[in-house]
Amino acid sequence: MLRIRRGKRCTVKGCCLASTIYSQPPGKDDTDGTNYPSLWWDLWQILYYTPMSIIVFFMDMYKHLIKQPKRPTWDILTAFTVALLHALRSSFRSASLAFWRKLMQLPKLLHQDESKFVACPFLASKLNLPGILEECDLLEDGSRIIDAQWNLPPSPSQKQKPQQKIAQEKVILYLHGGGYCFKDWFCYLAYTEKLTKYINRGVFSISYRLAPETKFPGALYDVVQAYFHLIYEYGIKPNNITVVGDSAGGGLAMALLIYLRDHQYPLPETSVLLSPWVDLTYGHPSWIEAEIFDYLPCRPDMSAIMNPARFYLGTDTYFGLNQHPYASPLYADHFDDLPPILIQSGGCETMKDEVRSFATKFEDCRSTIFKHEEYEDMVHDFQAFDFDQSHSALLSVQKWILHDINDPHQLENYHETSSSSTSSYYE
Repeated sequence: MLRIRRGKRCTVKGCCLASTIYSQPPGKDDTDGTNYPSLWWDLWQILYYTPMSIIVFFMDMYKHLIKQPKRPTWDILTAFTVALLHALRSSFRSASLAFWRKLMQLPKLLHQDESKFVACPFLASKLNLPGILEECDLLEDGSRIIDAQWNLPPSPSQKQKPQQKIAQEKVILYLHGGGYCFKDWFCYLAYTEKLTKYINRGVFSISYRLAPETKFPGALYDVVQAYFHLIYEYGIKPNNITVVGDSAGGGLAMALLIYLRDHQYPLPETSVLLSPWVDLTYGHPSWIEAEIFDYLPCRPDMSAIMNPARFYLGTDTYFGLNQHPYASPLYADHFDDLPPILIQSGGCETMKDEVRSFATKFEDCRSTIFKHEEYEDMVHDFQAFDFDQSHSALLSVQKWILHDINDPHQLENYHETSSSSTSSYYE
């Protein structure tokens, strides 16, 4: 069992400082939101909306072919991909979380090549954590398994014994998206394989517990477990770890950095946040205005059958927790004293405005180096697709991790540059 020093007390309300607002027992298991309709009902709803979805798809493609694209920079592949995702969104508009989870299991049925990864589940340990994670830690008995896997650069010896080969190397801790309520590391296997090839480093990814069965801060606690597992079980130095996350995983990555900083734990070398979900209030205009371009649904009603933020924070405590800095990092007091951070987002995605606000907040930092890249006309998590700009973005991630953070002059230039954003769809 791991033995690590206890972190210092912080000054964050709802963490080490008591707060009546954040009174829900942390990480409490609950069934809120799990009274799903039957899968038969889901299928009936999908069939009901499918004819209109087909019309939506062909109308989108027809407009593109007659030179009326939704966005001027979209090529035929981008237009086809987004049109297909829009049609699926239309068909699945009333689908329950249970259906989405079943759907996300399809990659496991279609991809069984175990040579692509090394399964490395591990036992969660008591970590003597302070603050908001203290109660989660007290409940840990050392028997809970956290599912995890390695994607390793091509090397037969590494694949046989990653524990022996990885200790002296730089690695990536990858945190998957999925709105905190569905997906796991396997859903991102193709993407983590791609990261391994671009960065030429081992990628360690975990399946953290999902909402609504495990609420905030359960996912953050599992991510902290993974971080210290790399350090104490694999012997990897913190400054040899890069934390990468997309969407909800990007928000978790930022929450991890803030929690480690607030309690004076060692920080990773750098972090890359891809379309990070950093504001669980759904309060920015792009949640409505980007619906026509992005494939994510628009801002959900509080009572909607699919409301990931409500699942994660709890129905009764949602409005009290949705600005907690470890749930919505945008609302942290400051972003000083963090490792260098690269932020990437799309110019057409629903989270565009909150990511812009998030990046702007870094301008007030005295010590944290950051770079924000907004890719023109790109959708949420565009790096996962095969668009031209996806390749450009991953090359930028490669440059950031392998070169920029080791070049003080280059980092100084980034500190002086607030953003590399391009034109907006409603500016």
